[in-house]
Amino acid sequence: MDIKSRLEASNTTEAIGSDTESKTGSRPRQVSVSSGRSLEKLSRIAFFSSVALVTTLGIFWLGMYFQKHKLWPYEPIETVFTVLDDAIEYGGFAPENAVGDAPEGASRDTWTVHNKGQLAHGYRAVMGYDAEDADFGIWLFDTDGNKVHQRTLNYHVQDPDGPSGGSEAPHAFHFLADGSVIVNTDKGDVMARYDVCGEPMWSKKGAFHHSLAPDPNGGLWTWRGEQSAFAQYQYLVLFNPDNGEVIREISLVDDIINASARNKAIFTLVPGYELKHEQGLHSVHDLFHPNDLEILQESMAAAFPQFEVGDMLMSFRNINLLAVLDPNTFEIKWWRHGPWIQQHDPDFTASGEITLFNNNGWRSASSIVAIDPSTQHIRTVDIDPNFRFYSQYMGKHNYLENETLQVVVPFEGRALEFDKNGELILEINNIFSEHHNAFLADYTLLLEDFFATPPAQFSCNSGETHS
Repeated sequence: MDIKSRLEASNTTEAIGSDTESKTGSRPRQVSVSSGRSLEKLSRIAFFSSVALVTTLGIFWLGMYFQKHKLWPYEPIETVFTVLDDAIEYGGFAPENAVGDAPEGASRDTWTVHNKGQLAHGYRAVMGYDAEDADFGIWLFDTDGNKVHQRTLNYHVQDPDGPSGGSEAPHAFHFLADGSVIVNTDKGDVMARYDVCGEPMWSKKGAFHHSLAPDPNGGLWTWRGEQSAFAQYQYLVLFNPDNGEVIREISLVDDIINASARNKAIFTLVPGYELKHEQGLHSVHDLFHPNDLEILQESMAAAFPQFEVGDMLMSFRNINLLAVLDPNTFEIKWWRHGPWIQQHDPDFTASGEITLFNNNGWRSASSIVAIDPSTQHIRTVDIDPNFRFYSQYMGKHNYLENETLQVVVPFEGRALEFDKNGELILEINNIFSEHHNAFLADYTLLLEDFFATPPAQFSCNSGETHS
C-alpha cells in the first residue's frame, strides 16, 4: 500500500469515530478494550476483598462468642491446638496436661537411689501416663528398682464413649492380694477393678473420684459426685471391692451440711443459700471440691483419743477445709480452715498429728504440713531446703513405719522418699523425653508378702529390668 492509500485508510477510521462522537458533540473516546478489562478486574478484587473482610470479621466475632460461652466446636478445636502445641514443645503427642518440664536437677533415670541403707523393702507401685504405650498404666518395682510388672489400664473397654469430663486420667488406686487393682478417675465415668492384665473384672458407672479408703469393718470408701467430681451434691460411698456393689451412701449435703446451722457455717454457707443439683457438666460452681477421705484405723486410734475408730477425715480443696466426721451421727468432731492452701491427702499419723500435702497454690512451692488436732499446733515438715517440689493440683503423701515420708508430685512426674531428717532417699521419675516428665497420679509401698503370687509371676507380665 502506497502513502496515499494509507492516508485514505486512516481518514476512514477517524471518520467512523468522528461520526459516532459527533452525535454527542464530544471529543472522541480513547478507552481501549484492555483498559475496560482492568477496571473490571479491580472491581472484582475490591468486591471479593470486602466479602473476605466481612467474613473474617464475622468468623472472629463468632469465635469470640463461642469462646465466651464455651459452645461447640470451641472446646474440641481448643483441644486440638493444645495437643499440637504440646507435641511441638515436648517432641511427642500426649493427652492434655500429661507432660511437663522435668524439675530442675531431677534425675534422668527412672529409678535413682540416694541412700540405699534407708530404703524400706517391698514393691513400689506407681500409676501414671506411660509414654511408651501412649496410655495410662501401673508399674511395680522391687526394692532394687527392677520393673517386675506393668499393665495398661484399658479404660475404653468399659467406657467406649469416652470420659464425659474429657480425661480418662486415673487418680487413686487400691491393690488387692491377687494383684488386681481398683482405680477411679476425676473426669471419667466409671470406677473399675482391673486384673493383672489390665482388663476390667467389674466396672461401675458413676463419677467416683479422688480417694479409695479401707473401712475397719470391711469395704472401701470413695467419693461420688452427682454427675461429676465437681458437683455440689456429693456422696460418701462404701462399696464391696470384690464386686463393686454399694454397701452404704452418705449425702454430703443432706446428711452433713444441712444437719445444723453450725455445719453450714463450717462449710462457709450463709443463711438462705441453696445448693444446686447438676443439670450438666460445669452447670454449677465447684464450691467444695472434696478430694480425699481417710478412715481412722484401730492401729492408729490410740494416738487420737478424741476420735473413734471409723471416724472420717475429709478434705475440701476449694474452701481449704479439713474435717473429722462421725459417720454414724454426722457430728463434725474437729475442723480447720487453713493455713494450708488447696490441700490434698490428709492422713492420721502415729504421732497424733494430721499431716497433709499442702499444694500452696500459686506460690511455686508445695510442702507437707502437720497439725495436732488437740493443741492446734501447726508445723511444716522439714525437708532438705535445697530440694523443692510443687504441684498446683493433686498430690499425695504417706508415712511408713520407719518414718520414711513418701511424696508423689503429679505434675512434676515424680515420686520421692525422704528419711526422718528430710534427706532424699529415693527418686522415681516418669521420663517422657530428655527434658520432660510425664504425669504421675498415685504411689505406694506394698510389703513383700502382700501379694499371693509374686508380681514377676503374674500373667500378662510385661515388666522389664531397670537398674
